[in-house]
Amino acid sequence: MDRRKFINGIGVGLLTLGLAGCGVNLQGNNSGTDGNNGGASGDTAVNKTKPVTASVYDSKKLVIAQGTDPDSLIEKGLSALGGIGLLVKKGSSVVIKPNYSVPKRPGSDAITTNHLMLAALVKQCLKAGAKEVKVIDFPFGGPQCLVLSGIKDAVEKAGGKAFDIGKQSDFTEVDSGGMTLKKIMFSKDVLNADVLINFPILKHHAMTKVTMGLKGMMGLVQDRQYFHRTDLHQCIAELTAYRKPDLIILDAIQGITTNGPMGPRTIKAWNQVVFGVDPVALDVY
Repeated sequence: MDRRKFINGIGVGLLTLGLAGCGVNLQGNNSGTDGNNGGASGDTAVNKTKPVTASVYDSKKLVIAQGTDPDSLIEKGLSALGGIGLLVKKGSSVVIKPNYSVPKRPGSDAITTNHLMLAALVKQCLKAGAKEVKVIDFPFGGPQCLVLSGIKDAVEKAGGKAFDIGKQSDFTEVDSGGMTLKKIMFSKDVLNADVLINFPILKHHAMTKVTMGLKGMMGLVQDRQYFHRTDLHQCIAELTAYRKPDLIILDAIQGITTNGPMGPRTIKAWNQVVFGVDPVALDVY
């Protein structure tokens, strides 16, 4: 099936939010781990695969927020989905998984998730009554990524907690139930959270061509080299099938289109933020 037929066939409703000025324009559109085999040895307890409950949001809807103002993009996008209060309940714990794997400063590099939009999302979750909001990633560029990206400072000023995962104690062994991806060391913070929000940035990737909603989930696994040693694409699909995010927000304000994921790069500006539940539909768009 070619790309056009596929996009037309998924039946996703698109809502376009024009954020210029003080109004919002809505338009309906029907177009379109450390361990071998991803697991640790020894007597680590294995959590069996659990069915993932459906998100509270409509899985057939994508919301496309147009603009560049971080607070407006987050507020209007969540509102068009039905509001953050549908997803985040009073007393709930929230984990947000952005992309800050590369030690780059915010702004012109277009390589890490926008730190100001992350702060805006943290504020929205806390306003909805979340007892805690954690922002986590497993950066291959080292612990300086969190600081250089501006994410640590912005998130903590907004009232959240921002930290790297990477230590053995940050993961626990789970049975993902996949054909290729079986036992993996997966983030404890995510397993213990009530809500998982995946917040990648749109950019080029040398091996998978793009990195967005699907591939961004790799930052929750300790042994990512297993993905590369076996079948990268199959493992990514099976990881998402194991733990689907409750919401995906794609930072497409600007991103790199060459030499990803680290650059040097060619930057393109789309001035969009995409909100959705279905990671395949979001990545296809």
